[in-house]
Amino acid sequence: MKAVIAIRQIQRYTGAVRNVIEHCQYLKALGYDITIIAERYNRKILDECGADFVRIMRWPIKGAYRRTWFDTRVQRWLRANSFDLFFSHGDSHSNDILVMHNCVRLHEEKCGTPELDVAAFHDSVISDGDYRVLITNSKLMADDFHRRYSVPEEKLRVFYQGVDTSLFSTSGKEELRRIARRELQIPETSTVVGLITSGDFTKRNVHFFLEIAGFLAANTSLPIEFLVVGKSDRTRFAEQISAHDLQSRIRFIDPVPNVHELFHALDLHIFPALLEEYGRVVLEGLACGVPTIASDNVGVAELMRDNSVPEVISGYNLEDWGKTAQNILTDPGAGRRASQAAACLAQTYSMVNQKHAMQDLLSSLITR
Repeated sequence: MKAVIAIRQIQRYTGAVRNVIEHCQYLKALGYDITIIAERYNRKILDECGADFVRIMRWPIKGAYRRTWFDTRVQRWLRANSFDLFFSHGDSHSNDILVMHNCVRLHEEKCGTPELDVAAFHDSVISDGDYRVLITNSKLMADDFHRRYSVPEEKLRVFYQGVDTSLFSTSGKEELRRIARRELQIPETSTVVGLITSGDFTKRNVHFFLEIAGFLAANTSLPIEFLVVGKSDRTRFAEQISAHDLQSRIRFIDPVPNVHELFHALDLHIFPALLEEYGRVVLEGLACGVPTIASDNVGVAELMRDNSVPEVISGYNLEDWGKTAQNILTDPGAGRRASQAAACLAQTYSMVNQKHAMQDLLSSLITR
């Protein structure tokens, strides 16, 4: 049996690419040979996928046509070759399985961004409706597609991506905490509150995180330090940091490979994103037993609510967020309960468990 996966780039470890790697593992376990069609690739990632590779020449001019170009050549390849199962990861039309990772129109609405190049193409891919199944990362996404594009509910499947609990866990937590704090040059006696992400500081609402930091700095006697991880423009926050007198308390660092160690440096993870279609990084923090406060605009917050894991907050009222954070940081019992519930939830959505869940989902789709 042969499965084909189309995605424009498999060069960097984005959420979508990590999802492709996992799909390859699930498909191989079901006995499929896999071919990936892409413009850009990384040999190491291809090796992890264990897939053959078909390269599409990239349209040299940036813009909306670049996506149409890729889709046209994918369709041409599909017509010329035999296969049993086709996965489009949002970069081509599909009459089989469509996997979407972003709600572009919802992003424009919630983040106030101008129309993105990809928006019209995503409109077309989703509205086309020829796919048998559309897989989303969260109910948040499925609800948006149902409402915005009238995708029938029977075509929608929500699949929550798993967390690698062999890497993200509470095992050796105290030693990893010492290592991370030593590398960050943070005293053991300090309380550390962080926001860990890959970037896009507008979408992840770093501005509001800094407001929460200002609230905590002004309303607690704890020696609190703040950490923001992610690649984005941080200079635009200089005035806000100065207004809250946080210059000596906050640091920004770029994403690092050993992010699991960084989580152990934290006493609290705050993730107030304006929109996060899934938010695997939140689940990774939970797996490390880090008490977490997340916005209800984060896909993983659905799992937190379903499993009574504190804390999910609707809206962006500063006092609500600030007092919730203050309670977790100053009440050892609340922090301990949040940590235990977090680690327990992550075990439920481990890579092993989700591998079985995806195998069940794919098995239900194999009959063409």
